[in-house]
Amino acid sequence: MMARWCVGWPAAARGGRDELTWQAELTAHAAGEFSMAAAQANAVMEDQAQVMASPGATLVGVYDGHGGPDASRFLRSRLFPLIHEFAAERGGAVDADVIRKAFLAADEEYLQLLRWSLPNMSRAAASGSCCLLGAISGDTLYVANAGDSRAVLGRRAAAGQTVAERLSTEHNVASEEVRRELAALHPDDGEVVVHARGAWRVKGIIQVARAIGDVYLKTPEFKRDPAVQQLCSAAAAVELARPVVTAEPSIHARKLKAGVDLFVVFASDGLWEHLSDEAAVQLVSKSSTRRGVAARLVQAALGEAARKREVRRGDLRRIERGVRRHFHDDITAVVVFLDLDDDGGRRARRRGRVVDSSSSSCSNTPLDVYSLYYSTA
Repeated sequence: MMARWCVGWPAAARGGRDELTWQAELTAHAAGEFSMAAAQANAVMEDQAQVMASPGATLVGVYDGHGGPDASRFLRSRLFPLIHEFAAERGGAVDADVIRKAFLAADEEYLQLLRWSLPNMSRAAASGSCCLLGAISGDTLYVANAGDSRAVLGRRAAAGQTVAERLSTEHNVASEEVRRELAALHPDDGEVVVHARGAWRVKGIIQVARAIGDVYLKTPEFKRDPAVQQLCSAAAAVELARPVVTAEPSIHARKLKAGVDLFVVFASDGLWEHLSDEAAVQLVSKSSTRRGVAARLVQAALGEAARKREVRRGDLRRIERGVRRHFHDDITAVVVFLDLDDDGGRRARRRGRVVDSSSSSCSNTPLDVYSLYYSTA
């Protein structure tokens, strides 16, 4: 599989003023076009995203890391190859079973990597990542999620207006339903979810109940490692009768309708913290051009983050990475247009439901936006 950046650039390299933002304006995929953008807030970028375009299928991945960048970077390198591997066992077809196996295999690979590498990779043992996957296979869209990233469909309603439809299930313990689910799974643990540092958290540490990595919340061997305890002091206090975080994804399948299902916004929670589903869909649908539309979503979220903290957008641009995390999270957005009513879309459906890694290109957001800016300046 050939990997590349999709003709992207840091905004500052084009004469803009924000060295912590990046965009790729527009690239083709099997049944349309896609746009990508990102904004860095952490000292090291923890969000990662990628789109793989092959003749018959399209894969979209958004990986929102926490506790460091290691788990999200691991997913960027391994999730798509695992999907190819499991799809090959089924003649190249992507389906819910292939996706589920890929999520669980990625989690197991990460765990095994750490077992082989500690203490040299103790930092990675304290890292985890939400994982959002979209797979367009023929005329079917699969959306799989572990964590609190989100996929939202822009759909043409009967009256002609474009409306938002959420396609993903989120696993954040801010939701009472998720807290009840965890409590039911751990009836002998009255502190599986506690309120700490202003929010509900699993074992008082993280807010998501499903993720890749976070191995110290899945197996006791890592929470006892001195290096892990030094990096994540809360790990030492965790008592585990069984894993309290899982990599099991929620998966939804949807038959796409030509001329009705228009586009999907895949984004980390850094975007959705500031934009509603409807606001994001309306911004995309009302844009005069597709080119750079993901960047406009990111800019809208940054503008809202600045408004909430009562600073001007221009002032936000001057705040350095790390400190910027106090104003907003890393933000990543991918907008995938579904041109299923034109010749390209019909050809994509006729070619079948196959992911062909030998003739694919994979477009990635940069590992670190700040570093990209200074390496090209």
